[in-house]
Amino acid sequence: MNGYYFSKPLIPSITSAFFIATLSLSSSVTAAAPTELTAQQTLYKQAVTAFDKKDAKTADNLTKKLENYSLYPYLQLKQIRRDIYNTSEKDVFKFIEKHANTPLAKKALGSYLQKLANQKKWKTYISTYNKQPLTSAYYQCYMLQAQINTGKGKQVLADIADVWNVSYSQPKSCDPVFAYWQKNGKLTSNIAFDRSWKAINKKNYALAKHLQKKVTKENQLESLNLFWTLQKDVSSISDKKTLSKSTLHNADLAAYAIRKLAIKKGDLALSTWLRDRERFSFSDEQKEYLNVYFGNKFAKNTYYNPKALSILQKIDPAYQHNEVSEWKVRQALISQDWKNVVKLIKKMPSELQQENRWVYWLETAKQKSNPKKYQANYDKIINERDFYSFIAAHLSDKPLQLNDKSTEIDNKTHTSLLKMPSVQRMAEFVQLGYTSSAYQEWNSLRKQLTNEQNIAMGYIASQWGWHIQGIRIAAKFKAWDELGMRFPRSENKLFAKLGNERKIGETWPVAIARQESAYNQHAKSSAGARGFMQLMPATAKQTAKKYDIDYKDKDDLFDPATNISLGTAYLSEMLGKFGSKAYASAGYNAGPHRVDRWLKSRGKLPLDIWIETIPFNETRGYVQNVLTYSAIYDLLEGKKAVMFNKQDTAKLTLNQS
Repeated sequence: MNGYYFSKPLIPSITSAFFIATLSLSSSVTAAAPTELTAQQTLYKQAVTAFDKKDAKTADNLTKKLENYSLYPYLQLKQIRRDIYNTSEKDVFKFIEKHANTPLAKKALGSYLQKLANQKKWKTYISTYNKQPLTSAYYQCYMLQAQINTGKGKQVLADIADVWNVSYSQPKSCDPVFAYWQKNGKLTSNIAFDRSWKAINKKNYALAKHLQKKVTKENQLESLNLFWTLQKDVSSISDKKTLSKSTLHNADLAAYAIRKLAIKKGDLALSTWLRDRERFSFSDEQKEYLNVYFGNKFAKNTYYNPKALSILQKIDPAYQHNEVSEWKVRQALISQDWKNVVKLIKKMPSELQQENRWVYWLETAKQKSNPKKYQANYDKIINERDFYSFIAAHLSDKPLQLNDKSTEIDNKTHTSLLKMPSVQRMAEFVQLGYTSSAYQEWNSLRKQLTNEQNIAMGYIASQWGWHIQGIRIAAKFKAWDELGMRFPRSENKLFAKLGNERKIGETWPVAIARQESAYNQHAKSSAGARGFMQLMPATAKQTAKKYDIDYKDKDDLFDPATNISLGTAYLSEMLGKFGSKAYASAGYNAGPHRVDRWLKSRGKLPLDIWIETIPFNETRGYVQNVLTYSAIYDLLEGKKAVMFNKQDTAKLTLNQS
């Protein structure tokens, strides 16, 4: 299972690994079409199939029947792109103007520009491109071709250099442009060397080797050849003589080799880094990366390393890197050195100290270090909505605060949005299961809407059952208090039924689904996990056999009943194994074998310290979010909410003698 994250999953003071990547269209968000389609939807799908099969007669007949359908412009676009060589400029631009500021316009323009380039109508290409430029390198290079072929090549040589000097390969449309540029003597050893290093730093090694053929200066070749040597034997970086201050790109060479050396020889790599980090001109980004990398490497041990804190102090003595500062405190938490916890938190950067996480731990540590004279005071955070505020409220015997400010969308705003052609197309795409196309429509539309209208669109998307889009919009516009949008409840009856049957409660499995897939029934991770509860097919097969659940193949995991039945069964298995929702949630995310190791190494720690010191950032955030989301779902249902049962409450730091 893999957890999905928001940078601000609960309240503005929380930061964790950002989830937008997993909300992006690279994770499969295409929904299966509903079992019953309208007549127009059926005809539209038939028309799309006819276009794909190049059955022009059928495609055109079906398109004509759908002139009054909201997705008709997409069929028109298919006709324009198919018949682009027989379509006049007037007709193309009539379509573009009618559908300006939509994905349709750019796609039609792209086809028309391609036609002009193929026909070598360069003057027309220039005038068309200047009206509505498409900024991708593909069309930009055709524009440069057009300028070269109309006698303006010398004027754009600098522009060509900018397009050429990147860390990746450019499209084929750039080849004639680059050939012209090289013919004019602009491909020098200096620029080839510069691009070679850009490619190396992006790990495009094949491109870097190809570019090296154009490098002629001895010191530049020495630098590049040294990189290939270090690739074969990174341990040579530990020899101070390997690099000198005069070696070109010495910081890049050292950063690469030290990072690779750390995989097998961590102590040697660290000593080399501490020796060289002021010797060469590392960028701020390189220093940040390597300091944090080594901090994590020596802090995130399965078994507690008593030397880790002193190593972290050497890595970052001035508390310049937040992540290292945090792990210093976590090391002191593991050893339960409460006076040192207080000292280390107070040395953190002030903005970090203000985060709810460290307010909670500072107050807890102050009481633990002086229990007879100090009572933890969580007033600063107790009325907020996050993991630490909820623990603080729990320990203070105060109710958890929901702070829900879900916007009531007025009928006028709602109606006006639903009348927009773009929104009507979005609705149809969602119904048909083409959510990638629906997302493209929204991405164009959102720039034309007010914040209020965009928030309304989030609720409308949720009403359509496109819950992941509602969650996306809440994240995009930092609408953290729009809980009606952020915490969907469309399948809660099914979750409740199966959760109760498995004796795991009603809201915990809902919280798992919200964290795993952002409540996306059709989510598919890069690893292959599927559905609401992001089950891997192998796990699903084993669980189905063990619990006698009907399961045929991996596509069944997109069915809510099957997915939730299997997910709650597996979650029940985790709870039975570990006896705690916190441990079980960690097992669901990181695998039970890892939790077994963490419990073996640090299982005697108070529960809140155990969670705080989980070695995986993802799993730590996952467990905290799941427990918090479960409480939020309870509150949304009007129930009394607590994050921990009596057994787990007794394991919290302040309840330990």
